[in-house]
Amino acid sequence: MEQKISKPARERLIRLARLLEQFEKSGKTTVSSAEIQNRTGWTSFTIRRDVSMLGVRCANTTGYNVSLLKKTIRNTLSLGKAEKRCCIVGLGRLGEALAGFSGFANSSFVIVAGFDSNVNRTETLRAPFPLYSTSKMEQVIANEKIEYAILAVPETVAEQISLRLSVCGIRGIVNYTTAILHLPETTAVENLSVIDALQNLSCK
Repeated sequence: MEQKISKPARERLIRLARLLEQFEKSGKTTVSSAEIQNRTGWTSFTIRRDVSMLGVRCANTTGYNVSLLKKTIRNTLSLGKAEKRCCIVGLGRLGEALAGFSGFANSSFVIVAGFDSNVNRTETLRAPFPLYSTSKMEQVIANEKIEYAILAVPETVAEQISLRLSVCGIRGIVNYTTAILHLPETTAVENLSVIDALQNLSCK
């Protein structure tokens, strides 16, 4: 019976796929759980348990087959299989930086629109995709069939904007604001906070 992969395990496997890609580029063909442990800090037991959830044997006496394990993770989690249309909401310094992020080119995520409440900003900012006023968000999201949003607005309006995105049918939001969002279950949220990350590091 196929095991349901938990959110923490899924997050580790996504990071592991990225690590395996680095190994592959360096010419490494096999890697042991001990080597992965040294790179990630996860225990060998956790690594073996996560990999076992994939339902495919990727190991031999010398370790995991790098290429096979990477491919298995990507197939199981449907990483990079289909284009996923996204938007950026909030085009301040952070939103502007995200608009120019080259990493999207190597992924299945395509930014097709940007939104900001400052019309002057949407008219003057240069981006590789169209920019709109947030007043047009509902219309553009529907027309462009956008499913995911990156939220980089001020904390004071984050809840309001995220609720609008949820009503539009947005399936997931990457939240770069400091606000803790409360949304319907139909919209998943991933919170990315530099301050939280630093605080977590300082507690260790």
